[in-house]
Amino acid sequence: MNRFKGNRLPNLVYAIVWLVVFMLPVGVHYQSGELSWGRVWLFWMRVVPFFVLFVVNNCVLVPRLMSRRRWGWYVAALVATIFVLFSVVQPFLAHNALEQAITREIGAPPPMHGKPPMGRMPMMLNDWLVAVLVVGFNVAIRYIFKSIRDEEQIRELEAHRLQAELNYLKAQINPHFFMNTLNNIHALIDIDSEKAKESVIELSKIMRYVLYEADKSDIMLSREVVLIENYISLMRIRFSDEIDIRVALPDPVPEVRVPPMLLVTLVENAFKHGISYRRDSFIHISLAVAEGRLAYRVENSVGETATEKPGVGMENMRKRLGLLFGEQGYALIVRRTMEKHSVTLEIPVQQ
Repeated sequence: MNRFKGNRLPNLVYAIVWLVVFMLPVGVHYQSGELSWGRVWLFWMRVVPFFVLFVVNNCVLVPRLMSRRRWGWYVAALVATIFVLFSVVQPFLAHNALEQAITREIGAPPPMHGKPPMGRMPMMLNDWLVAVLVVGFNVAIRYIFKSIRDEEQIRELEAHRLQAELNYLKAQINPHFFMNTLNNIHALIDIDSEKAKESVIELSKIMRYVLYEADKSDIMLSREVVLIENYISLMRIRFSDEIDIRVALPDPVPEVRVPPMLLVTLVENAFKHGISYRRDSFIHISLAVAEGRLAYRVENSVGETATEKPGVGMENMRKRLGLLFGEQGYALIVRRTMEKHSVTLEIPVQQ
């Protein structure tokens, strides 16, 4: 069934071309309201061998020989077919059609009945040349559509590959995310059990998001904002008032769609690497949407665990952004000084 659907368009092109060829003499020989059927019949009998050659080449020789790269057999079979059609069948059909055409026109059979018309050799060479052109047209159309189908299959396979890679990266995000979160809760258990309980409640909200939202290709920005707020609430329980957390989000949140668990990655990294126990720490988050693009910025102080080398979260994020938007479709700018680390992300969004 798929093979039939794949050949439907080229078969339609072939049908239209041959329909035009067979109907052409009807219009040409229609004179003064009368149709010269004798001449139409003569034309048809000369065209029939070309049509038979096309059918044999398209349905037998190309799929059974050329497609299997049996070039020698294909050429031999093609030459034999052309020889039989235009050295035996064509003269016979053309001669009989000529007799019928003359009989229709003058009401009597032509003289020298049974003998082929004069000058057959030049006409035969012309027929062979046209036959080669018909075969070339057939092969060209067939392989043009085949190349189109191959390109579509390649694009489809590439899309599946990219989607599989994207799913793999998303699958890496959740364990990495929960590993960091559970480590935070574990640190609270011995310090403040009540806060640890509150952390579990906040974590359950995040898990609900991961279960029901993270497997989608995109979600509403408001849902991602709720995830960010839940994660910040979870971190506030652990760090209390030790750090300066500022969040500037649009109110109301624009109704645009973003990839799930994308923005929270930067917040997670900020808490993981931006907290210092020796000096004041801060995390500043801002988000804006304008003219079809989302601008997201996270600034944080540089903590003791910060390193120059990007972590797993940032590496996954870069790969994911490349798969989602292409290398030129997004901007991810990372700046770092001795006291501050900032990441600015810009991506296209749609409603």
